[in-house]
Amino acid sequence: MNQRRITGWTQEELAERSGVSVRTIRNLETGSNTNPRRSSVELLLSALGGAPAAPAGATVWGTGDWALIPAQRTAAEEERTAPAPWHGPRPPGDPLVGREADMRHILACAQRSRLIVLTGPGGVGKTRLALAAAARLRALFPDGVAVAELHDCTPEHIEPVRARAQLVRLTENLTGEPGGTGRRLLVLDGAERVVRQTARLARQLLDDHPGLHLLVTSRRALAAGAAESWEVQPLCADGPGDRDTGPPSAVELLLRRVRSSLPTLDLAPHLPQVTSLCRLLDGVPLAIEIAAQRLRSLPIGSLLREETLFPLLDQVDAGALSAHRTLSDSVRWSYDLLPAAHRGLLHDLVALPDRFGLDDVLAARRRATSPEPAGQAPQVAHLLAELADASLVQTLRQDQYQYRVHALVRHVVAGTRQQTAAPGRQTDEHHTHPLTAPAGAAHPAA
Repeated sequence: MNQRRITGWTQEELAERSGVSVRTIRNLETGSNTNPRRSSVELLLSALGGAPAAPAGATVWGTGDWALIPAQRTAAEEERTAPAPWHGPRPPGDPLVGREADMRHILACAQRSRLIVLTGPGGVGKTRLALAAAARLRALFPDGVAVAELHDCTPEHIEPVRARAQLVRLTENLTGEPGGTGRRLLVLDGAERVVRQTARLARQLLDDHPGLHLLVTSRRALAAGAAESWEVQPLCADGPGDRDTGPPSAVELLLRRVRSSLPTLDLAPHLPQVTSLCRLLDGVPLAIEIAAQRLRSLPIGSLLREETLFPLLDQVDAGALSAHRTLSDSVRWSYDLLPAAHRGLLHDLVALPDRFGLDDVLAARRRATSPEPAGQAPQVAHLLAELADASLVQTLRQDQYQYRVHALVRHVVAGTRQQTAAPGRQTDEHHTHPLTAPAGAAHPAA
């Protein structure tokens, strides 16, 4: 797929040049056909072998290097063909769904920047995307790829010195000798607990290791100068889907997961319900994968009730899919890091309509606090921006910015409010650690 898009050909053009049907090409690119005929493969390779080269200047490493970025392959194929070593967790063997645009952007960023940061909410698929991108880029790094998981680091607002020491210890054996010229890719996964320390360490590592490249995943952006940031969005749950790939990507992911875990379950007659379920889950991949597991024992209709959907999904052990035990834990983990003022605003936001603007937030606050406290508008705007930067509020950047709180976040916040309102429960008003980035810190551009 990557080589076809480099040439600028459509699937129809490749079919015409190769003699292979459009349907076969589509099935190969979506992963529906994992055992193609040898003759079809030879025809496709022959056609692509005569394709025009990548545009001049597409890569700072020379035009030959771009061709080294392979199409998406299984982990076993990577092991057989890529001599560069790999340290740490590997990407899953199954193909990504709905991430073609994300992957193209990351591969392009890797040609011009040594520091790439993937941001987005919990469960959106940052880790899977980063590992898949690292596998695609592996051939460009003769000294190998290393992955450091930062999920268990001590939060930096609690013990900054200890957090820094843990971060250094996790990375010190993965970067090579200082001053070395060898090329190596280091993936830092889950940097949100130590986002400031990670930014500082990233600058130091890039200065000390000229051949080192960093790919970071974090729910918060890094204030790290020339970093290329990319906001990983939930999958599309609405619309007719892409011309080349069939149904919307969220629907495609659920169908794939059900097909692989329960081949006897045919959801084709229930596609409208599948679409509704993906819409209720806001296209969040982790939620979709857990829902697919639930469909092994419950009919899809039982998951379409909004008031019971997330409680049903929360009873599924998500340990095999996530660093968190349950679906709600993935959000609660971010919520627990919030100071009291940020939590208070988030509680107000879940009571607003599905989409709202800053003026709507200010109006709601004025109704709740009369007379309006001096300086409330700038403070509310600052808190809203902080919640968006923490990936707890989605920013819809149009002519006029609008915001959304994902359904899963609403569920977690509503449950937390019920707990804190119960008799004998104490709130976390003492929790006042700073969440903000340093003044002038860079924010993700997308």
